Amino acid sequence: MRPKSVILGERLSFLAILLLVVLAALGWSDTVAQAGVAIAVIANGLLIGLFALATLLTTRLASRGGLVFLIVLTVLNLLGFLYQVSEGALAHGVFGVLTAVQAAASLVAVVLLARPNARAWYRAMAEVSE
Repeated sequence: MRPKSVILGERLSFLAILLLVVLAALGWSDTVAQAGVAIAVIANGLLIGLFALATLLTTRLASRGGLVFLIVLTVLNLLGFLYQVSEGALAHGVFGVLTAVQAAASLVAVVLLARPNARAWYRAMAEVSE
């Protein structure tokens, strides 16, 4: 049975992914204006897909590699968020608030997925699959 931290981490990670979808939809016209439709579809789809893949690998298949991948994606996401804040480029209003909530949700999700009881579950699942 999956530990509570893995279940909560999965839920928060999927919340962060849902917020990525909402942010992509809200910023669609600006992204298309700057980069074109093809780049907007590829960039948003790739980001959302990679987060979903890493979350599923970590929470459903107990992959430690998936966890590392999710941590890397989250760190890159947080660095982008902090860069926006430091440059004063973080959007105002709902978009800015959702961006901050998305970054926080992904960070808390990774913290929950890296807790000791979650790591013990990953180890136990690795032994079962061998």
